[in-house]
Amino acid sequence: MKIQELNNVFEIGKNKNLGLFEDKKLKSGSTFSELFADAISNANLLEKKGEVLAEDLATGQLNNIHEIMINTQKAEIAMQLVLQVRNKVLDAYREISRMQI
Repeated sequence: MKIQELNNVFEIGKNKNLGLFEDKKLKSGSTFSELFADAISNANLLEKKGEVLAEDLATGQLNNIHEIMINTQKAEIAMQLVLQVRNKVLDAYREISRMQI
């Protein structure tokens, strides 16, 4: 089953120029699992980038603490979005499983 309405959810970060997700074109026929896997992957990349920047600050290679804080917040927001989508999907699954046929 393909869910195309969710493309708009993952476009929010790009449209607002927040940089939450990579700037790549989503296919119109993407499945939810593909979109969710991409969101997890992008959140992971943002977290790794934040770790590298923090390491650069600690070693004195980077002086701009603002950049580190911004990237850390982006990673946190992206992870929160992924977790909230996961929670909503699990709630919907539980609700459907409780339905009597």
